[in-house]
Amino acid sequence: MGSIYCLKMRIISVFFLLILLISCDFSKQKSPDLSNEEKSKKESKYLYNINIDSLHVVNQTVRKGESVGKILNQQNVSFANIDKIAKLSKSMFDLRDVKAGGNYTLLFKDSILNDPYYFIYEINKVDFLVAKLHDTINVYLDKKDLIIKEKTGSGVISSSLWYAMEESDLSAKLVNVLADEIYPWTIDFFRLNAGDKFKVIYDAKYVDGEFIGIGKVHAALFHHNKTDYYAIGFNELGGFEDYFDEKGNNLRKFFLKAPVSFTRISSKFTNRRKHPVTGRWKGHFGTDFAAPIGTPIYSTADGIVIEASYTRHNGYYVKIRHNKTYTTQYLHMDKSTKRLWNKNGIKKGKKVRQGIDIIGYVGRTGQATGPHVCYRFWKNGRQVDPFKTSLPPSTPVRKEKRTEFEKNKSEWVSKLKTINYPNEHFDIDSIELISMIDY
Repeated sequence: MGSIYCLKMRIISVFFLLILLISCDFSKQKSPDLSNEEKSKKESKYLYNINIDSLHVVNQTVRKGESVGKILNQQNVSFANIDKIAKLSKSMFDLRDVKAGGNYTLLFKDSILNDPYYFIYEINKVDFLVAKLHDTINVYLDKKDLIIKEKTGSGVISSSLWYAMEESDLSAKLVNVLADEIYPWTIDFFRLNAGDKFKVIYDAKYVDGEFIGIGKVHAALFHHNKTDYYAIGFNELGGFEDYFDEKGNNLRKFFLKAPVSFTRISSKFTNRRKHPVTGRWKGHFGTDFAAPIGTPIYSTADGIVIEASYTRHNGYYVKIRHNKTYTTQYLHMDKSTKRLWNKNGIKKGKKVRQGIDIIGYVGRTGQATGPHVCYRFWKNGRQVDPFKTSLPPSTPVRKEKRTEFEKNKSEWVSKLKTINYPNEHFDIDSIELISMIDY
């Protein structure tokens, strides 16, 4: 019996050994195929989401006076195909908006660099237009991979914040968000005190490893005049994100202080002023904000466009009704505004949102001596100075959203408490004003 038992055990052992060997052999047969496939994918090169393994890449910059038509025609692309590309791209991106200094790329099939297969134009750091030139002409928009990293920053004020706002480095961009978007109704950034300080949690955007700008600001804390001013980002209505204090009061007032990112007031509302063009003394029933030509102009409150037109005195202008009480007007817009109107449907009846929808660009059309926007304000049909008029406040967080807001607030306030202020006072001119730390 013992010998029979041993024999059975040997047979079972051999059986399992055979299964094991077959399994190992099967895995060996399969693994080379998978690894080769993965290797092939890894080794393939892509540019603008196009496989360029068999293509030759030529990177160029648009020169002054060049157009897409001229560039492509020099590469033996026929005028018929250029016209087809222009028509196909019109609804996505107007090729007439291609500017000197813009980057474009040509992809060729061979090293002779004759008859390009693709033309790619970088609209901005993220978006690009692709024109497929071989076989059937095709045009489409695409995007580079955008990487979002949550960051924190903090700073201590030792002098004026204004100089930091004009810098082109990261800290300036972030300070601009604080000053122009979050706290413009709460803190006077022209009257900051030495020792004022702030903390902020925000998203930084990267493309190809390069920082390209500030994304969403989640929360901030600004300590000014011995008082803490919290700003908690909260999407209450499912659209644009507003900022609220720790009690749920909206930091955004009914009206923005200015229709452009704040620069300077070149002329105030007055009942008597010598006109810079006519030389006559008359009332100036508006506020002039000087800004470079092309600066975007925004509606100072949600409303409906009632006029988008041109007159000899006003130049290109937009007039917006906000409710039964308030109406605003924006004068002397640049002539390029007309193209914006056509593209975005800025006309009578168009709904526009405060600080979001661009309604025009700063210019000097009409009776204007320099680039600015003349901002006019009506209350109950009478022109008034918005800076000397009592304006309605924004509403706090709605009751049905209160629980969600409190949870959101608790999360961001806790994170803000973990951020340390710098141990020293930085010079406001220094790019070290804001310390960049991965959260």
